[in-house]
Amino acid sequence: VGPHLTKYVVGLSRRDSDALLGELYAHLEQPRFIWTHEWQVDDLVLFDNRPTMHRRLAFPPDQRRLMKRTQVFNDEIPVE
Repeated sequence: VGPHLTKYVVGLSRRDSDALLGELYAHLEQPRFIWTHEWQVDDLVLFDNRPTMHRRLAFPPDQRRLMKRTQVFNDEIPVE
């Protein structure tokens, strides 16, 4: 579920679906659920991409941004 991926809720009218998703996103985006990392040299951040809504904020264009990605394939569902 995410505002850029979820179009509507099956079984609801478009209006009801939009209202429900709006409430859900408003709840998820409360400051108490947001973690912002203050980067320092040699930091490493790991997270499970499947149940996490994430994004990056702007950063100074004169600073280097190095990212590496690792994938782990697993058929198990992490949450039921």
